[in-house]
Amino acid sequence: MDAGSHGVIVPMVNSKNDAINAVNAVKYPPTGKRGVGLARAQGYGVTFDKYKEWVDRDSIVIVQIEHIKAVENLEDILSVKGVDGFIVGPYDLSGSLGVPGEFDNPKVIEAMEEIRRVSARSKVSAGYHVVPPKTDLVEQRIIDGYTFIAYSVDFLFLGEMCRQGLRDIRNLIQNKDSEK
Repeated sequence: MDAGSHGVIVPMVNSKNDAINAVNAVKYPPTGKRGVGLARAQGYGVTFDKYKEWVDRDSIVIVQIEHIKAVENLEDILSVKGVDGFIVGPYDLSGSLGVPGEFDNPKVIEAMEEIRRVSARSKVSAGYHVVPPKTDLVEQRIIDGYTFIAYSVDFLFLGEMCRQGLRDIRNLIQNKDSEK
């Protein structure tokens, strides 16, 4: 935060206490317990009081729901003042259920349904990390009610572009050979 970030995404928040600790690390007293040190993030010429007011009002705390314990404690986690949203980490969540990557497994489906139920009752933003670079999966998560999406990871995008490039090159070669 002292480097100028406007918020944090906190991994493996599994309990209300974890969520409280996350908020405490971002917000200044009396809301939180963040250390009070002047930093570049405060801006040049901005008083500390103005900066503190901005941090307490506008900084964002997103908690990652990546374990079945987090699902079991989700209502308590989302009740913490200062938690602005959550994002589901589906691979870690499925791993915590003993079925890593098996998103069609009944255990994972049940956990996801519980997340949707709790989310529908809460007033925080609900996010989901769609890992495979497939827009149909993004569409499904939007239909499910998620309001923000983390879309894939760099190495999957790179791999897909390389595969597409190889397909295109093979087609060019085949077309060239068929012209002979």
